[in-house]
Amino acid sequence: MKIFKQGIRYVGFPILFLSFSAILILNSGNLWIAYTTLSLSVLMGMILERIIPFEKTWNESDADSKSDLFFFVIQPIVAPFAGTAVAGIVHLSLSAFGGSPTHLGGSSLWFQILIGMFFSGLIPYWIHRFSHAKDGFLWRVHSIHHSPKRLYWMNAFRSHPINTILTTGGALLPALLLGLHPDAVLIVGMLNNFVSIYNHMNIDFRLGILNRIFNMNELHRWHHSKVPAEGNNNYSSGAFVFWDILFGSYYLPRKEMDSNLVGLFEPDKFPAKSILKQILFPICKCS
Repeated sequence: MKIFKQGIRYVGFPILFLSFSAILILNSGNLWIAYTTLSLSVLMGMILERIIPFEKTWNESDADSKSDLFFFVIQPIVAPFAGTAVAGIVHLSLSAFGGSPTHLGGSSLWFQILIGMFFSGLIPYWIHRFSHAKDGFLWRVHSIHHSPKRLYWMNAFRSHPINTILTTGGALLPALLLGLHPDAVLIVGMLNNFVSIYNHMNIDFRLGILNRIFNMNELHRWHHSKVPAEGNNNYSSGAFVFWDILFGSYYLPRKEMDSNLVGLFEPDKFPAKSILKQILFPICKCS
């Protein structure tokens, strides 16, 4: 059993990511297969949280469970709405000014996926980085995501609707301007979602050199540190960490993160007990 667990730690993520990628590409354009496979992948992650947890006590806590459930329900509603709205705005804007997107839709699916994965992280990176400006509007929007004192699969869905709209729109905009085929856009979105969910999971994956490519647990846990010098790093929101490396915000020290240091920089300012106040927090600063 010990050898089995060690094997999962080191090769579990590459196998899951490559398998998911292959299923998406072989069934490109099939929404049912894409979302069903993503759902089954999340279920697999929930099981792995029990088999090889990074921190066992995180599995035993039920803190913030009501808030987690609330955001888990509204996130799948807000994100598609944001994507549809951005697509409509881009189409209307291009039509109004007589422009047209760069036509990459006729190139190979592999090329479009790589281009999409590369550029989909640029705008969300800077939105995320600007969001960490102390006490600003964007930080109050983003602080909901950082408020829990543990990390597990539902943290990925814990996002203020404004944060979801900005990040979803920012990730989708390059694909629309580049004129990527809808199949490529779907695959890019699914792969980014897969990694974004998995990098919040309480799984002791160890990627080694792959941490220079993928935005996974070992790396992203540091972003949730309540120590500013640690948490104000690793802003990549999608699957890859290229933009962190390029802009100097990549942070992965040799030491293991202290599981007690997850949370907000200044928790006393955050309305942790009221979901309504959390939604209104960016506007009214109510605590």
